Amino acid sequence: MKIKLEKLILKNFKGIKELTINFAALTTILGENGTGKSTVFDAFMWTLFGKDSHGRSDFEIQTLDPDNNVIHGLEHSVRLVLNIDGTHKTLKRTLKERWVKPNGKAEKEFKGCTTDFDVDEIPVKQKEYQAIINGIIDENLFKMITSPLYFPNMNWQKQREILLDIIGDITDEKVINYNSKLKVLLPLLTDGVDNFNKRVKASLAKLKEEVRSIPARIDECNNNIKVIDAAALKLRKEVILGYINSLDEQIADSSKASEEKLKLQEELFKLTDELSEKRNRAHLESVKPLNDIQNKINETRNKIQDAAFNIKNFESKRERIFNYIESAKEELEKLKSEKQTLLNKYHLEYDRIFEFDTELVSCPHCGREYDVDKIQEIKADALFKFNKSKENVLAVITTKGKKAAADIIEFTEKIKNNENDAESLRLKVIELEAQKSNLDTDLEKLEKEKELLTHPQIIKFEGEEELQTQINAIRAEMDKFKLNDNSEHKVKKKTFQDELEEINITLGKKDVNEDLKKRMEALNQEEKKLQIKIAELEGKLYLSEEFIRTKVELLEDSINKKFKGAVTFKLFENQINGGLSETCEALINGVPFSDANTASKMNAGLSILNTLCEHYGVYAPVFIDNAESINQIIHTDSQLIRLVVSLNEELKVEVAS
Repeated sequence: MKIKLEKLILKNFKGIKELTINFAALTTILGENGTGKSTVFDAFMWTLFGKDSHGRSDFEIQTLDPDNNVIHGLEHSVRLVLNIDGTHKTLKRTLKERWVKPNGKAEKEFKGCTTDFDVDEIPVKQKEYQAIINGIIDENLFKMITSPLYFPNMNWQKQREILLDIIGDITDEKVINYNSKLKVLLPLLTDGVDNFNKRVKASLAKLKEEVRSIPARIDECNNNIKVIDAAALKLRKEVILGYINSLDEQIADSSKASEEKLKLQEELFKLTDELSEKRNRAHLESVKPLNDIQNKINETRNKIQDAAFNIKNFESKRERIFNYIESAKEELEKLKSEKQTLLNKYHLEYDRIFEFDTELVSCPHCGREYDVDKIQEIKADALFKFNKSKENVLAVITTKGKKAAADIIEFTEKIKNNENDAESLRLKVIELEAQKSNLDTDLEKLEKEKELLTHPQIIKFEGEEELQTQINAIRAEMDKFKLNDNSEHKVKKKTFQDELEEINITLGKKDVNEDLKKRMEALNQEEKKLQIKIAELEGKLYLSEEFIRTKVELLEDSINKKFKGAVTFKLFENQINGGLSETCEALINGVPFSDANTASKMNAGLSILNTLCEHYGVYAPVFIDNAESINQIIHTDSQLIRLVVSLNEELKVEVAS
């Protein structure tokens, strides 16, 4: 759709009593400051949307006297004749004062202003008028395609939304096809890279927290292990049971209460204690070689597991380092190419010489050549502007060149450091593999040694038979006696029963100790598995970050292809932590839009406007304020209305097809 402004008629609008302008494809409105050039643009926007060219709805429309007081009794109107795809549409908005004569009063009172609306000479209500305008074009879109500076000065989030709408979405498949290293991510990005990143980071945090908690849990298990000599306790238990049985027999047989039996009892206690102690000592000596060899086997197995884990961990780190080096080398080549391009641009700009436009020596209106002093002044001004522009361009190129050089040094150093790290890891892996091989050999030898050792079923010690014979003889002798008083035997029995209960409780802790040891071993294995999972997740996180950077590159490239000339857009900024943050900033030859000169801004704005018109399929009149500051305006398919500051004391209109 093409919208053209053919005629504009103002009456009592912002100080202009009456003005009619017929427009062409290119219309230039000239005049001194304050003669009403911007008022034409304000009138155009007010008729359509009830706002001035700056978007204000409360601006002063009514005519003021020399003391800045409103002149009452006037109607203020603007009438537009538009050509919309060959069809004419007339729109008119009129502001009127409302005077009411209250009952009982002679004079009318001012009750504010009302607005009337006409479409094709037919009065309509405000809602109907707005519906007709909205049916032609949306207000925000209209502002974007009529004012070159409107879009660049919009909120950056809104700019970004419109730009992404222009290029459409870039799918995950397209990003992955562009960077083949990311293919492993395709089945993982089921709900987008952002959610994938969140899940990976959450999993990493959880796994690392679990790893940090394991040493404390192992210490807790170790602290709860009680030192128990189970063999000695079992032997002592047998002795106590013997004592109790003996006492039971003595209590049952009251006829054995005699001094001689008491002596025999004491002797029996001594001999049974001796028997228990010697059996315990013999047991410990018999199982010591087997325990020693088993401890060595366990220690060797742990070392083998540690070596295998470290080998896998170091190899994983080397792989990640190699991936980074490859990526860094690609980036380094880009930086070198960028630096060379900047150097070439610098030489071209540096060698550019001043060429004076001879058309400037004559008046553009009457064709008369200026006097010599005026010509010299024009030349000096043109030379000054040329040198200033050249200086600015060289400064920008130099800044970019220095940054590129610094980045080259930084990436070269990073590549070198990472290559050194990779070599160091390779040597560590070789060393660990040799250690593991030796440990495997040692373990095999220890297992064979263990097979040669057997646990004795019956444990004997020298003098055991003689000692047992003595005990049996004493017991036989004691059987001949009967005690009359059983109270002492009952007290001893109670003491032995209490000790037996304590032994049973302590022996019960042996199973708890075994469970705690198994738990400690399980925790060690769990820690190793968690470290492997962490390494895998860190690799996925690196790939997801590479995915985001690749998508950024594709986004910016796709958008910048849509715009002609010197205009590009920056959609992301690098953060200190290595991440990316969203932004939207127009650049003119790499310089931020806000830092460019007026002419560059206006032409860049026109370039953006042209793309918006092409995308939305709508063309409307474009107003260029301060057009005198622009030597050459870029081509646009839209109708162009130039507002030029000149020495004309009254508005002058020039048209061209």
